[in-house]
Amino acid sequence: MPNFKVEKPYYPIVYVRGYAMRASDRDETFNDTYYGFSATSVEKRNAPAPQYYEADVFEGQLIRFMKIKDYGYADSVNRGLEVFHDNPARSLWVSRFYDQDVFRDKVRSIEEHAEDLRQLVCLTIPERLRDSGVDLGEDDQDYKVILIAHSMGGLVCRALLQNLLPQRREDPKRWVYRLVTMGTPHRGIDLGRIPDVVEDFVTSRLNPNDSSIFDPPRMRQYLELPEPYEVHSLGDPADPYTFPVKRCLCIIGSDHLSYNSTRELTGNVSDGLVKQDHAYLVSGKPPADGSHYPDDRRAYWANVHRAHSGRRGIVNSYESYENVERFLFGNVRAHLSLDNIAIKTPMERDSRYFYDFEFMLSIRNTAVYLHRREQDPCENAIRLDREDVPSSLFLHTAFLNAARRDVGSQFSHFAAKIRVVEHRIQERRLRFDIEYPDRPIYDETIEVRIGDIDGDGTVDVGYRWLSDAGDWVHLTSDHNGVFRFPLRAAGALTADVVINATPWPDPGETRDEAESKT
Repeated sequence: MPNFKVEKPYYPIVYVRGYAMRASDRDETFNDTYYGFSATSVEKRNAPAPQYYEADVFEGQLIRFMKIKDYGYADSVNRGLEVFHDNPARSLWVSRFYDQDVFRDKVRSIEEHAEDLRQLVCLTIPERLRDSGVDLGEDDQDYKVILIAHSMGGLVCRALLQNLLPQRREDPKRWVYRLVTMGTPHRGIDLGRIPDVVEDFVTSRLNPNDSSIFDPPRMRQYLELPEPYEVHSLGDPADPYTFPVKRCLCIIGSDHLSYNSTRELTGNVSDGLVKQDHAYLVSGKPPADGSHYPDDRRAYWANVHRAHSGRRGIVNSYESYENVERFLFGNVRAHLSLDNIAIKTPMERDSRYFYDFEFMLSIRNTAVYLHRREQDPCENAIRLDREDVPSSLFLHTAFLNAARRDVGSQFSHFAAKIRVVEHRIQERRLRFDIEYPDRPIYDETIEVRIGDIDGDGTVDVGYRWLSDAGDWVHLTSDHNGVFRFPLRAAGALTADVVINATPWPDPGETRDEAESKT
């Protein structure tokens, strides 16, 4: 029998599905081999005349991982590993934790669902891989999995990482390489259009369809998370049993209008079910001064304009796949921010001014925005009063993958759209009155190219403004490896664009044992 190896970072991928509220939903889930993760997406795409529209077909994330030769992932279902001859360690699995619920006609607890996941990750998959001729290393130390979860599935994963494994004195880092959550209510579900007292009674007292699992007090129980940690925290980063927050990517949706009738209960600023500010992870206790969590204690995240589920859902979308693929298998991480920000528009008396900083990022050949913070239609611009506009503003962390470049190209390319909109309110009238709907004071798109990072940390970075259609401007980094250049000249706003391009993964942040030992 051939002796296959586990090849980092191509660990087995385990998909963990979301909440099946009704018995009919659980039956439908049970009868689907892939628990919904094989859902596809077909949409209209703009095309040249005379046709104007074409069908844009995306076969889904799970299938795409099997079709790309660079990854060579195998379907583990129905003896799939036996007929796959490249390397069965690169396999795709589904945690079918709802099966027992259907068999018993009873909704089990989230702790029981997490136990099913633990047995799959820690027992079943290693056994199946060994039977397929995979060498897992001494004491199976080369073996880990990647968890990709939708909605409640992310909470099932967290119950495994924060409760079940630490209780058994097992290090979650030993079993899980990366965690990706898509539309997971890490801070619970807020039915914004229902009074809090009614919502609390319904979820905690009546508990329809075990919906209390999204209520913070219940979440603290199955996450083993005491006060004063907030419910979206992974716990104490100094605890050796705490999963590193920088091993996590949170995909956050913003298209509430494309979800079902539940959107009427959740309201806007959501994906239709989960509020955008409830869908991300942090580490540690909240800052004592009430400020935001610092960057080193926040998971990576991307805002995509997709709904919680359905045809416009967050799972069956290009946007999620392109983000997940680069986070898992990319080789460059690029932090983007603005520095030395100065707004220079005139101010009139008795008026209040506030601003929407909008930022959209796309990567060449993806044809979608991988990150989108835009007030219309996403309702997630960075909105600041004029006196609160900081000198520096973080925009996004993007991941790039050299394997996805154009054939023969030495660079990874991405485009960043930066737009700043000014709003004015006259406060001397009997009612607040905005003089104009909005006043864009800056709107430009920049293309950036990033080459391979050499062993000494140097990298070739260049940029060009698309409105100029000019040649590439080569950048030189400072002694910290940071590149900066001014925004294209505009009288209303000045700032520097700052890019910090570094190798990915970063073992100092992710605490990947194999890399830390070398």
